[in-house]
Amino acid sequence: MLLAADIGGTWARLQALEDGQPLVSETFASGDFATLADVINHFRQRHGLPDFVAACLGLPGPVAGRRVALTNLPWQVDADELESTCRIGRVQLVNDFQAAACGVDALTADQLLVLNPGQPDLQGPRLVAGAGTGLGVAPVFFCQGRHVPLACEGGHMDFAPADDIQQDLQRWLWQQWEHVSCERLLSGPGLELLYGFFSGVPHPEQAGQIAAADITARAEAGETVACQTLATFVAMYGSYLGNLALLWPARAGIYIVGGVALHIRHWLQQPAFLQAMQAKGRMHELVAGLPVYLVTAPQPGLRGAALMVRQLVNS
Repeated sequence: MLLAADIGGTWARLQALEDGQPLVSETFASGDFATLADVINHFRQRHGLPDFVAACLGLPGPVAGRRVALTNLPWQVDADELESTCRIGRVQLVNDFQAAACGVDALTADQLLVLNPGQPDLQGPRLVAGAGTGLGVAPVFFCQGRHVPLACEGGHMDFAPADDIQQDLQRWLWQQWEHVSCERLLSGPGLELLYGFFSGVPHPEQAGQIAAADITARAEAGETVACQTLATFVAMYGSYLGNLALLWPARAGIYIVGGVALHIRHWLQQPAFLQAMQAKGRMHELVAGLPVYLVTAPQPGLRGAALMVRQLVNS
């Protein structure tokens, strides 16, 4: 019996595999548990599962060694402790977007929405990025016939305003945070901050009264503030991905994952998104030539963790 998990700031997704095939999966609210061990043991008890031979756990934060402090959860994760308390033979900790990037290999054409066809080179680098509770990124290089994802924390790059309104936004955010990262804005909580800014809320700590899902619904209904919020969010998202593409020219494709993108797919299909991504001056043609895909398949991170745990036991 194997265990795969994709742990996020909002949801913890777990899957048990038997003979390499999914047996049972379940999603839990991360905030309902004090530790990751509590989630795993609850999952095992609910489904009467035996000891796990191995586990691959995708975690939101920098993974170095066998102990990890998660970024958007107050959890400390220790692989050795999990092996003992959760009765797992071998635990592998990976960055959550490293797992999601691995999951791209399992996608079929009908699970991708083409936002820009570009000029794909299937043996070139990939880039996997996406907004959820946080903002994740994984550069992927091609080596010896396969794509190999790397872990990074590119969501925490400095936010770079692209116009006067975004400069005002940054000054507004500086009231609360000395360092304003891209993740601060390009995430579900970031969408809520943006709505507060455009609503005229005087201080960021007073924003967040309207949930991201409600903001999206209001934008679809034509509310002016919500539409301005989504338009700005999409422009910043495009600009950010274009900056990543200059650093990591993903000729095999930029793959956008994460719950936020799926909820705003209509907005990502509008010209403003690609215009912002490709507005790179003399490097316009470079970025315009890169394929861009929206991943519509559910739970790519869990799919990737499942692939990785199978590789772990077969290595």
